[in-house]
Amino acid sequence: MLRRHTDNTNYAGYIVFERCDFLLGKGNTVVIIVPASLPDAETYTVSVSDENILFKAGYERIAEMPYQGGEIFERIANNTQVGLVEYVAGEGFPENITRVAYVEVRRVV
Repeated sequence: MLRRHTDNTNYAGYIVFERCDFLLGKGNTVVIIVPASLPDAETYTVSVSDENILFKAGYERIAEMPYQGGEIFERIANNTQVGLVEYVAGEGFPENITRVAYVEVRRVV
């Protein structure tokens, strides 16, 4: 199941993309579809709370946006890593996960 994401909120920093989609599988599986080619980095991190999602390449923030939380949050939070698929409009959809990101869970208090 593919779920569309909401638009990005601006912050002081470099924004590679302004939205993302989620591909849900069986159990707690989830893959995040990002509409961009990610900058090269040794590691990637997806940091989630109930209200927003933040992407980092190395230590650099590359995107942050609100999202629907709920089931998506639970699926991401129940994994230590999540697959990312870089899908640039106009190009063919990749057959495989193109990057893997570590998961960081932030609790809003």
